[in-house]
Amino acid sequence: MTFSLAQQTLVFLEAILLGVIGGFIYDICRAIRQVLNFKTKGTVIIDTFFWLIVLTILFYFAVTDAVSQMRFYIILGEFGGMILYFLSFTAFLLPILKLFINSLLFVLTLPNTIIKFIISKAYIFRPFYNYIIEIIKNIKKRLSFFTKSG
Repeated sequence: MTFSLAQQTLVFLEAILLGVIGGFIYDICRAIRQVLNFKTKGTVIIDTFFWLIVLTILFYFAVTDAVSQMRFYIILGEFGGMILYFLSFTAFLLPILKLFINSLLFVLTLPNTIIKFIISKAYIFRPFYNYIIEIIKNIKKRLSFFTKSG
C-alpha cells in the first residue's frame, strides 16, 4: 500500500505529536525520580515503566496510523517531537510536575502524619482516661442491669 504525500505528511505530524507525548511522559518519570530521590534500583524501575509505556504507544501507532510501515520520516518525526518538547516545554513543565507530585505526596501522607501526632500526644489524655474508667466502674456498680442475676 502506498501513501500519498498528504497522508505521509499527516503521519509525520502525528509522529511529531507522538514524540511530544513521549517527552512529556519522560518528564513525568524524571520529576518522580527527582522528588523521591531514587537510587539505582528506583531509576531502573521508573525507566522500565517509561519504556514500556512509550514502546506500547509506538507499537500501536505503527500498526494503526503508519499501517505497519516504519519509514525513516516517522522515526525522524518522533525524535524531532521529543527534541521540540525538551527545548520548548521542559523548563516550564518540570517544576510544575515536581510541585504536583510533592502536593500529591503531602495529601497522601497527611492522614498518617495526623495519626502519628495524635498517638504521640496520647500521654496528655492518660489521667482523663483513668478518671473516665473509674466513673464507668461506679456507674456499673449502681445500675441493676449490669449486675449478675442468679
